[in-house]
Amino acid sequence: MSESGMLTLKELVSEFRNAGLSPGDSLIVHSSFRSLGPVDGGPETVIDALVQAVSPGGNVMFPTFNYTGNIAQPYFDPAVTPCLTGIIPELARKRPNAVRSIHPTHSVAVIGPDAIELTKDHLSFRAVGIGSPVDRLAKMGGKVLLLGVPNTSNTTVHTGEEYAGVPKVGWTETLPYANVLMPDGSIYRHQIDTSTSCSNAFDAVEYVLRRHGEIHDYRIGQCRLKIMQGQDVINRVIEMIAEKPDILLCTYPSCRPCTGARANLRQMGKL
Repeated sequence: MSESGMLTLKELVSEFRNAGLSPGDSLIVHSSFRSLGPVDGGPETVIDALVQAVSPGGNVMFPTFNYTGNIAQPYFDPAVTPCLTGIIPELARKRPNAVRSIHPTHSVAVIGPDAIELTKDHLSFRAVGIGSPVDRLAKMGGKVLLLGVPNTSNTTVHTGEEYAGVPKVGWTETLPYANVLMPDGSIYRHQIDTSTSCSNAFDAVEYVLRRHGEIHDYRIGQCRLKIMQGQDVINRVIEMIAEKPDILLCTYPSCRPCTGARANLRQMGKL
């Protein structure tokens, strides 16, 4: 750490490399900027450090989500609609070399040589389901970096649920529609899906990943980093749900997605 007590760009790049990131890596990063403490240059420095840590040849995916309860009005515009996932992804999506996927609730922004391939045609797939940008990243060997946040922020778990066929229910009785500004200037009316649901019980995934030695831990000051392979997450989630179909559903009576999914599982004879 510098004499000022602030993390510098050079130090962060070194720390990320020591944590397990390498040139050519692709990753999705879920982050809490505050967890790092003082950083010289603020969140922009963190973005620079992540990109440099996997350069050359690597890709960094940032979740630029708006969620189903905050549908952009009058429409979602990938160029200007702000995200609700923190300052790091919000600033990353504004960069001229970032490509943001077109999706009204769960867009991602990618910086790297495969940005277009990772973000294209997002509306053709469920938000975080099979074939989505998050799934594509895992399929190309991408990592998940949890930077000061728990596995309840790990979107790749939702992708595993999709592969496992969890009979999900939406946050509202009728799935809403969202208007999306398309590249040709037209407005597309897109119906929200149920792939995102609730993540309150996702810490259970961590115990299984740890049992198999599939989480790498590191610290930068007081900030805890957890790195894992996206495909490992998906595979373990599939195994967990095959053994206990409701293991990743929370038990809060007021949680419509989880109570609804559990009811569907009972109706299917799986509980």
